[in-house]
Amino acid sequence: MSPGYSDRIAHALAFVAKHGAPPPRRGESPSWPTQPAGVAIILARYGADEPAIVAGILCPLLNGSSPVRRNELSQKILDKFGDQVSAVLRQVVEPRYDARGKPRSWEAYKLDYLAGLTLADQRALEVAAAQEIHECGSLLSDVRRLGAEYLSGYAPGGALAVVRWFLETVDALERHPIGLRPAMLMELRALATRLADQVEGG
Repeated sequence: MSPGYSDRIAHALAFVAKHGAPPPRRGESPSWPTQPAGVAIILARYGADEPAIVAGILCPLLNGSSPVRRNELSQKILDKFGDQVSAVLRQVVEPRYDARGKPRSWEAYKLDYLAGLTLADQRALEVAAAQEIHECGSLLSDVRRLGAEYLSGYAPGGALAVVRWFLETVDALERHPIGLRPAMLMELRALATRLADQVEGG
């Protein structure tokens, strides 16, 4: 039986708490303060190993950091959590900035992120799926409370662009040669479908 406590997972949660929640940004869930723990729970429920869970906790912090800050944190993460975790993060951190450190458009970095997943290994696929499950579930709850127009602050194309993103992600994960855990894919597909139904009916 797997142990219930992990020092590295506890350390990762302390790390993101110490280095703080970045301010909300376009294309980033307003639920960031709960996202690291939420992603960790999803990964644990699906039987992911410790490096994947640790990477899932740390990824939202890197996604929300400026290029200089991201580089600094990436080095600290390598030193504290090792090569396996860093290798996963290199595959799942979103390319939000260009080579000069300038912000890229939501559409551009999302498309590049999706293209990058075609080369992802099993751990990275699990972390990517867990992030999308958490994100889609959070947005679905918000749309139910606030209406589909709420999504206009998340992506430039509003609700339709957000729904298209999740459906395209599901499609890309379905086609991946390694393959994602079927139950994870099923949950993400169900959430994306419910979000689409909510937007169409709202």
